[in-house]
Amino acid sequence: MFRGVNQVNLDSKGRMAMPTRYREDLRADSEGHLIVTVNISERALWLYTLPEWERIEAKVSSLPSFDKNAARLKRFLLGHATDVDMDASGRLLLPAPLREHAQLKKQVVLAGQGNKFEIWDEANWTAQNEEWMEEGLNDGPMLIELESLSL
Repeated sequence: MFRGVNQVNLDSKGRMAMPTRYREDLRADSEGHLIVTVNISERALWLYTLPEWERIEAKVSSLPSFDKNAARLKRFLLGHATDVDMDASGRLLLPAPLREHAQLKKQVVLAGQGNKFEIWDEANWTAQNEEWMEEGLNDGPMLIELESLSL
């Protein structure tokens, strides 16, 4: 379970060091083998462990190929999915096309989302966070799953 917001830096080669507190779990769960792909609705990336990605990939692959939205989802998620391995120092090399998609510069944010991480450019994260705070949960109809949620 990945949670929390962490500020990390990209080096000149596009490598990002995973925070120490996640490294052991990532190595235990997937031997440091991860999948990075585009976030389909934001200028950010999604980072999955290999076992979690395989579950997601199976669901997405099973969608009908002739449905335009399903085909678009497949193109984005599966088409951009890239294998990345955590090195001995806990670093990941994020591919240049994915860094460009997410507009990543030197300072990035790694946000835990339970089963995955989101990777954001820090300035974009800050701006988006302010927008989310202003919107609250009032942006359209509430999901039925949220109606019974008690925090």
